[in-house]
Amino acid sequence: MGRTVSLYIPGFEIPKTAGVKYGDYAVFYDEAGNALVLDAGQRPASAVLRDWIKKQHFKRIWVVGTHPHTDHINGIKDIINDPDIWVEKVWMTEYAALKTYTNSKYRSKPWYGRVCDMYNRCAKGLYDLCQRNGIQVGWLATGTQIRIGDIHCKVLWQSKNSYRGPDTDQYAGMFINNFSPVFLFDFGYFTAGDNELGCDAARNVCKPVVIAQIPHHGNYVDKKAFAKLRPKAAWYNYGERNGTIGKDKGFTSWTVPVVQATGADIWNNFKDGSILMHFTDDMVVVCGDRNDRTKYYSLGEYKNWSRSDQELAVEVMLRKHGNGDARKNALGTRWANVQSYVMVFVNDRDALLEAMADYIIRDLCGSGEKRRAFIGEEYYTDVQKFVTRKMREKNG
Repeated sequence: MGRTVSLYIPGFEIPKTAGVKYGDYAVFYDEAGNALVLDAGQRPASAVLRDWIKKQHFKRIWVVGTHPHTDHINGIKDIINDPDIWVEKVWMTEYAALKTYTNSKYRSKPWYGRVCDMYNRCAKGLYDLCQRNGIQVGWLATGTQIRIGDIHCKVLWQSKNSYRGPDTDQYAGMFINNFSPVFLFDFGYFTAGDNELGCDAARNVCKPVVIAQIPHHGNYVDKKAFAKLRPKAAWYNYGERNGTIGKDKGFTSWTVPVVQATGADIWNNFKDGSILMHFTDDMVVVCGDRNDRTKYYSLGEYKNWSRSDQELAVEVMLRKHGNGDARKNALGTRWANVQSYVMVFVNDRDALLEAMADYIIRDLCGSGEKRRAFIGEEYYTDVQKFVTRKMREKNG
């Protein structure tokens, strides 16, 4: 049966005038009511996102602020300040590290004052807001792992020395952008946020993914990195520089063709409207509400992302993945680890029954007759005893 994690990206109309910034925003959520908000844009987008979150009645909400720019951070403040939304934890780039770098190595840069101003208004402002509201704060760095419910991602790379460009005031914003972490989710979703160095730096750890967000509102692509990522689909949200207003073709005139050359379908939330993705155990379904467009993409090597190696081994014991080469192909790169559990189960029936009980408690095979049919008569009666004991222990 497996789990499903969904991703919601609100859609907007293209602004009729220049200067309107929606920012970056996305919400991952699972079937148990856990949500991970990955940036929250700024108004008017943040108000739409906030109202949508309120209607979902999530049980737990974690929020990630990728970097301290208003078009990513201000919406987080709106969410926290809403009395009808409870945020449990906020993840952010460690503002103390940012302050250290701007106070030392870059003090002489002409744009130093602007960077400090953005830091004070955004990063520290969000941190102080969390402190006043008793919200936990987690710091993002290379190797950081975030797990809430069935939503799990890892920071592949996060820079502590990100400046690139001329010594002019306009590049102050680029300095901040390049602190954005590069994330990879268990189900094959990749994002570098606004980071225009992240893909370059993470190039050595890049591998094929299923879905990728085109960095910096569609405005930047590292060709070598995306040649490794080879996403089946990629998306970007509205950005004031991507050529959607006026005669300027914008940055997407070169970024989108680069991504399309890897074989990816392109989605964006001003042509496709609100984008909804459902990541199941073997595929992702992507749809847009503006044009009734729906696509299905295989997860490839990310198949069975919601299963632990032990859970896959339970399924092997129940003959759910075939034998020999068929099993090896079905399990892919996880075959060796799963087989190690299988060997334990072959020699220790109690270990197998306990693992089956955990499988049942996690609700991976339904209930009643559906559960009995999945487990099989050979194990069903005995494993139910383990389930009863474990539930008693869990409930005290």
